[in-house]
Amino acid sequence: MLLSDVASLAIEKVWADGAQVSEGEHYTGAVPRIDWPDWATDTINIKRQVTAADFALRAAPGRATMNAAVIRPFHWHPDFYTMELPAPDGEVQRDSSRNITKFAIVDRFSGEAKISKMFWRGCGPATPETALACSVAHDKHNVWTVGSSDAAMARAVNALKETHGGWALVREGALVATVRFEVGGLMSCRPAEQVDAEMQHLYAEARKVEWMYEPTFRPRWYPGFPERLMFATLTCAPWTWVLVAPCEQAPEGFLNVQTGEVHAVVW
Repeated sequence: MLLSDVASLAIEKVWADGAQVSEGEHYTGAVPRIDWPDWATDTINIKRQVTAADFALRAAPGRATMNAAVIRPFHWHPDFYTMELPAPDGEVQRDSSRNITKFAIVDRFSGEAKISKMFWRGCGPATPETALACSVAHDKHNVWTVGSSDAAMARAVNALKETHGGWALVREGALVATVRFEVGGLMSCRPAEQVDAEMQHLYAEARKVEWMYEPTFRPRWYPGFPERLMFATLTCAPWTWVLVAPCEQAPEGFLNVQTGEVHAVVW
């Protein structure tokens, strides 16, 4: 690499394998083409339309409020929060006045689109009818979505199904941005400039959203667009209570990954 200014790391030219591959910061080399097989590019195995009803949390008959298990991004507490939430018309609802929203994990492997959902704190959109969804969710990479309405969450997940993964942002009921990660739902084989253009459009649309925020134990958990929710789905230590896709051992998907204990999300 040849620099025109060392202090600012200004790139003048780059060589690789004996050939010049840049003029300034513009790449001029050959771009290898990989013919990815279908099994690598068709990985969002959701064989139905996801609906708002998939994200509903039903209240017990006759109850005006319900207790709810609540966690937050990078939840390192040994236990979850318990909060009382309103349950009008038989469904437990978010409480934006306390920074409580709904977070869900959608199974993208079985074809059934099994969905676990619960309430999270201090993340997600406060703007009405708005949701964010992504297929990068360490470490199993099911789809996650967070939103201010169940309908917006459904629309964001269905958008990811159509694009074969990546990011989807629904704002005030309209799909306003997608970023396509067509390889495994995790990365792209398209030119970096194309992917960057999609990301910059996503960031621009996300700046029009009011995002909930509360500090957490993670030092790099910032206000604004919650990009690091990609990492907030980890199921390894120091996590205890996490939300995963529904399974036989945890039908609601809420479990303590250190002890194997499961718990209801509302009761």
